[in-house]
Amino acid sequence: MNADQLLRDTLREWAEETPTPARPDLAGRALLRRRRRRATAVTVTAAAFALLAGGVAVPVLAEHDQPAQSGPAQRMPNDVSAYPRESPPRHLIAAGGVAVSAYQADRKTRKQDGVERTTYTWYLYDPGTQQYEKTRWGWLDVAPGMRRAAVLEKTLPASRVGILDLDTGKVTKWIPLERKAGGVQWSPDGKRLAVTTYSGYPDVETDARNRFTSHARTGYYLVDVDSGRKEYRPKGVDTDDTFIGVGRLDVRWSRDGKLLLVPLPPGGAMETWYDLEGRLSKKAPAYEEGVVGPFAGLSPDGRYYTVGDGWTATVKETRTHRTVGAPGGMTVAWADNDRLVRWDCPPDRRCTRDMGERLVLTDTTGRIKIPLTGYRYSDTPQDWDPLITRR
Repeated sequence: MNADQLLRDTLREWAEETPTPARPDLAGRALLRRRRRRATAVTVTAAAFALLAGGVAVPVLAEHDQPAQSGPAQRMPNDVSAYPRESPPRHLIAAGGVAVSAYQADRKTRKQDGVERTTYTWYLYDPGTQQYEKTRWGWLDVAPGMRRAAVLEKTLPASRVGILDLDTGKVTKWIPLERKAGGVQWSPDGKRLAVTTYSGYPDVETDARNRFTSHARTGYYLVDVDSGRKEYRPKGVDTDDTFIGVGRLDVRWSRDGKLLLVPLPPGGAMETWYDLEGRLSKKAPAYEEGVVGPFAGLSPDGRYYTVGDGWTATVKETRTHRTVGAPGGMTVAWADNDRLVRWDCPPDRRCTRDMGERLVLTDTTGRIKIPLTGYRYSDTPQDWDPLITRR
């Protein structure tokens, strides 16, 4: 059986299994579709993509799409929801155990008198409409399981944090804050919040002349969501002359939920870890020390870990520290023990937001890729930042 016939048979099986009736010429249309203005080669690699398809050997079209704003989903088996012609996405982006639960878009930056202020809009996945919907929140984070979110009102810093039910779209609880907050993050077990407080709007950067503007972090709350109990710890930003105003410096959880990272501006210690009682930790969590930018870290089974420089990342074995595959785009999250969600660049281009990058699902080597979204570009309507959540 040749590759075209295998693809036709497989797509015909998908159509028969899909609850919504599919057109009978689905396979033919999939084979004839060209997502570039000029013809491109299409490679069918059924065996290679078995790993990425969750262990099911299904052929997938290896493509290098140009950015586009709309188009049908690239249907995947089992646990992958991909829309490689949407940037920002309108429909759910997910792979394995993780999903894009929300994202920031519509970024605007205004600079005046040495102070640069950035604003943006949050889009949150709505399970009712099955699309990402524009929100009225100034900051948010989605709890593991994607059933509720913690939200701060539009005008930051905010005087309360809300618990939003994603099924109903309603805030079920407001937790008042004596000190105003600009950031919030759920603990890995979904029971507590780390709420970062600021003296002013947090998303600003200043030059040396204006470094003492009143936007600095002042501390953080630890909040038990069910009871509403909270404990405040003052952990501000050092105003030493060597520090320039660097904007948002949110407190975040370690991946096991046992420690909290309280970052400091460039020029001093880049990270300081505390236990949940507020005591300084003598060492950082394994595979989380000195990391630049978002990264996947340790795989769920502990076999692999990732290291990166903010733009590119490498996968290594924890036992031997041997590099697996070649460096690629920055890793974002582990979909499962053997698959990664990461940023991918157009062929033969440097991997930066200016040059374009998209989310893909890869194996550990990074050579096998399933596009999940379209490309994003800075300072365009296609610029966005995803929030990745375990589902």
